[in-house]
Amino acid sequence: MPRATLTLSTEFSARLLKFDRSRAKLERLFLAGKVSRHDVCLFYEGIFLRTVTSFEALVEELFVGLLTGQILPGSRIHPRVTFRSTAIARDVMLGGRPYVDWLPYRHTEKRASAFFRAGHPFCKLDSAEKASLERMLVIRHAVAHQSRSARKRFEAEVLAGTPLLPSERTPAGFLRSVFRIAPPRTQYEDIAGNCVILARKICS
Repeated sequence: MPRATLTLSTEFSARLLKFDRSRAKLERLFLAGKVSRHDVCLFYEGIFLRTVTSFEALVEELFVGLLTGQILPGSRIHPRVTFRSTAIARDVMLGGRPYVDWLPYRHTEKRASAFFRAGHPFCKLDSAEKASLERMLVIRHAVAHQSRSARKRFEAEVLAGTPLLPSERTPAGFLRSVFRIAPPRTQYEDIAGNCVILARKICS
């Protein structure tokens, strides 16, 4: 039976909530001296990467689901072509490539303009929201690749102008650093919360 688009964003939000519960638990263990700072930093990198890949998976599931009829389209969503199976839809999107890039988000928009009239629902994000995804991608590259170029871009586009302690100027340290004091919120929590908002917007 076809699913409503909002079920995808609801499931995504629930997944990130589980991540955050584990994050909060690990922080309590750190305060109790039961885990090291290194362990905590590795965990932040891990849940951040899972958050990014989960967002990409949501976009792909929505995209393919709308093309195959597994996701119910809203009134403004009109696929230019439909497919009988997920496998065929994926093969067409891949176009001979081993995988589909959904980020940077301009790739999603370009693909959506080809498969959906006016690009709906993937055209809903404004420039500031797309910039937030670009910033998230810069952090992901710094975590995943750890190359000199990825680190320099992270320092220039994420750390620049941000007052941080030396321990907070690494990708993991930045994700764990304070975004807001009251109520307390880390940079990771802010990024994850923003992803939830964007997922709801795309799926609404």
